[in-house]
Amino acid sequence: MKVKLVNDQVSRPTAESATKIHDVISHAPFRSKNGSAGAVTMSAHQVYKSYRAGSQLVPVLEGVSLQVRQGQFTTIVGQSGSGKSTLLHLLGTLDRPDQGEIVMNKQRIDNLPARERDRIRNQDIGLIFQFYHLLPELNVLENTLVPYMIRHGVWSYMRQRRRLHEQAKELLELVGLSHRLTHRPNQLSGGERQRTAIARALITRPKLLLADEPTGNLDARSGNEVLELLRQLGEQQALTVIMVTHDERIAQQSDQIIRLRDGKVVANAAEAA
Repeated sequence: MKVKLVNDQVSRPTAESATKIHDVISHAPFRSKNGSAGAVTMSAHQVYKSYRAGSQLVPVLEGVSLQVRQGQFTTIVGQSGSGKSTLLHLLGTLDRPDQGEIVMNKQRIDNLPARERDRIRNQDIGLIFQFYHLLPELNVLENTLVPYMIRHGVWSYMRQRRRLHEQAKELLELVGLSHRLTHRPNQLSGGERQRTAIARALITRPKLLLADEPTGNLDARSGNEVLELLRQLGEQQALTVIMVTHDERIAQQSDQIIRLRDGKVVANAAEAA
């Protein structure tokens, strides 16, 4: 059963469609029946980060520590300037902390060489941003396949092109974009662009999905579509999702809320999934 579109909205997932998404992108078993999450997937230990503005050193994160378990849907919330996006970039190996450690699946990743961090980001971490970051000259199918193009290089990619295209098409069908494969980003609505970005983040079957305000640039309807897709993945698979958001409504639906204020964790509200 495919995810159906009604007035450009993704219908609420059924158990059958959730199972099909599992078959396409999952690398791990479903959550247990009692909803409990698994081992620690990602952790930060006493992380500090500052940036230089002219002659001034501006502290952004000051001793942040956290743990996120496999299968959890975690939100990071806080006012503008609290360090939310900076923290997500550190977790996603896009930047390095000044002090402290970032650990993923029991391996410290913040101190790895740039090439190894690039590999982890390409293979094990899916990234979704508020402003999509789609390549304007590529269509939906091609944008979805960019991580594989980067991983394999031109000749290796071309040898596997048919198989990879079929995988991308199936994933795009499941996020409601089978009718937009050849459209470029400027021909898509905001919700369609973000669903393309989600498909791109999932195409390599990552262990961890990081989302930076993925609904912040969308209208309410499109934002709800995107949130429903992310919740489906978080609830039906053992896929770990960490989302930065300013929306308290979204935060209250997550398994764990990490609140930042002035670069510090002020509350960490966790509840049984």
